[in-house]
Amino acid sequence: MIAAPSDKLPGPRGEAGWLALWAVLIFAVTLLLNTRHNDFPFFYHPDETAKVEQVLTGEWNFHHPMLLLTTTKAAVVVCGVKAQEQNVVEAGRWVSAGMIAAAVVALSLLAFAWRGWTSALTSGAALVLHHQLFELSHYLKEDSALLMGVAWTFLAAFLFWRKPDAARAALLGAATALAISGKYVGVMMLAVALPVLWRAPAPKGRCGWSFVAALAAVLVLVNLPLLLQPGVFRQSFDREVGLVVHGQGGRRSVPHAQYWSVFRDNSTLVVWLLLLVFLASRWRERRTLSLPEWLVLAFPFAFALILSFSPKSNDRYFLPATAGFTLLAAVGAVDAARLLTRWLPLRGALAATAAVLVAGQLPSWLKYNAAFRTDDNADLIAWVRTELPPNAVLSRDSRARLPDSGSEKAQRRTAPLAQKILGGRFAADHGTIAEQRAKGVTHVAVSESDYGRFFLRNLRPREGAEEDFAKRKAFYAELLRDGERVFSRERGPVLYLHPGLRVYRLPPEDG
Repeated sequence: MIAAPSDKLPGPRGEAGWLALWAVLIFAVTLLLNTRHNDFPFFYHPDETAKVEQVLTGEWNFHHPMLLLTTTKAAVVVCGVKAQEQNVVEAGRWVSAGMIAAAVVALSLLAFAWRGWTSALTSGAALVLHHQLFELSHYLKEDSALLMGVAWTFLAAFLFWRKPDAARAALLGAATALAISGKYVGVMMLAVALPVLWRAPAPKGRCGWSFVAALAAVLVLVNLPLLLQPGVFRQSFDREVGLVVHGQGGRRSVPHAQYWSVFRDNSTLVVWLLLLVFLASRWRERRTLSLPEWLVLAFPFAFALILSFSPKSNDRYFLPATAGFTLLAAVGAVDAARLLTRWLPLRGALAATAAVLVAGQLPSWLKYNAAFRTDDNADLIAWVRTELPPNAVLSRDSRARLPDSGSEKAQRRTAPLAQKILGGRFAADHGTIAEQRAKGVTHVAVSESDYGRFFLRNLRPREGAEEDFAKRKAFYAELLRDGERVFSRERGPVLYLHPGLRVYRLPPEDG
């Protein structure tokens, strides 16, 4: 597809120089924005606690491939980060943000290769201001590593198709290895790389060998600890496959429509309209689309469909599809501008459609940015410390981060409270309302992010866990109905800081 002349940005250093400048700029801006307010406690996210421990001890569990953790370990060593949990998690969050920034660079350059400068600038700006990319940059989690690998694989596929030589085949192999090393599901990018490698017009040199050599070299370099412990790796891999097939903590009927809600929450009406324009434009061009164009076009739809067939679900799993749909909408902005040339000059139409897409991202980005600046659990601890009598006894859900009275680790993480805190996964596990009252419990601190699952219509208990599920649901139903709510913070967009906290005073025995 040929970009309009007005899409080209001239300059004395040539187009490559401008592209390099744009890549550096968009990387720097993304990294700067996505590392804001990333200093919340490491133990708020349960997965981050385990990852920090692995980085500190070098004892890997291989629940995921090694790209994120080996990079974090290297960053800790090279930058001389102090070997303490909070320092390590913040270093890892910087690494995660860097991977998201690298993904934004790759997707913006892909948009340029596909449709020119306007698509590159629009997609870059829209991705920088996308709240899901912003949020997931703040966690030491593998989703950022997967997105980076996916983005660079698609860019490398485009570049190889345009000029099939050994160097670009090696780039394609290395990028595919990064996707596989991000998360195990990244192996799907072989379904992108291999067809492009096989069907590319007039390949030059030993492209196949270059691809395989680069793929193998990066896989070994990044995942060497995993390769040296095949037994542990096999057990962890089997565990992950089991969770994908059977779910975690509950069974969700498949196929399910949860990711339709995730798509809705991570897009805007403008994105929907531009996607329709994009699809209509590509349909008119369908006979001339290249294989990489078809693959990029199909990817977010296919990925969302695949996710709907796994009972293990989470909003963050949708990240590659979110980025893909945003990229397609940015290209659709160029298509929409051409439709508006009946009323506007092309430059004006391009500026208008791009501005509307990018401006639509800003309100949700601002909301998430504000959410990372406040901490409801800190408010809860301060409230308990000052508002409840010292002889109060509280049971709590796991995301109500009151320090367990019987845990030395919890007491080290948070200054001890005079009140007695009974911790655990669910407050319900300490018994019924009557049983807890008999044990001396006066208050219950709950989190909607914990108890809410028991009231989801499409979530069923795993086989063998039906009785526990029913007991917990009955406990929360009685508590919410009869307890006196004395503290409340609404559930917010960043669940680890705003999990929907409530404190209930238990009703007296006579009701």
